[in-house]
Amino acid sequence: MAVGDGGLPFPPPGPQFTPNQPNPSARRWPPKAVIIAASVAAALLLLCCGAAAVNAVIGDNKKNAAPGVSAAAATTTAATAPTSKVPSPAASLSASASPSAIAVTMPNLVGKNAAVAQDELKRLGLTKVQLGSQDPGDSMVILAANWTVTKQSQPAESQVTTDTLIVLTCTKKA
Repeated sequence: MAVGDGGLPFPPPGPQFTPNQPNPSARRWPPKAVIIAASVAAALLLLCCGAAAVNAVIGDNKKNAAPGVSAAAATTTAATAPTSKVPSPAASLSASASPSAIAVTMPNLVGKNAAVAQDELKRLGLTKVQLGSQDPGDSMVILAANWTVTKQSQPAESQVTTDTLIVLTCTKKA
């Protein structure tokens, strides 16, 4: 406060407020108790969700473990348990083909919509299908419905097993 004539203080220019009257331009913040309660509630929520996520990731291994054995020990024991059967060379050669693989005739997919081609391969049981782009500006096929097949890794009418990788080269529709 400035001191006026006669040593008496005078108020600065502007709106005057009495001590019992709240300042209308001052921000009103929530009480500290509300802020603390909200923080505690948020921390508990994060803790519960985090624990559920960890249990979902790690909890599956405990189902197969024997009582009193940790999941890591059960996994290690199962992986390193000795086998009494010695594989023959013929068995290792036939192990490359999956026992559930079935031979199917590869269709001609050139000129078809990539999404339609994927569906057709899925109906035949071919699950290992990758789409690639031949366009220099587009390096990845993101939405197959916007692409057309220009080449296929396996020739049409050839016999392929259902576990064969099929690569369809595509171009983006104009």
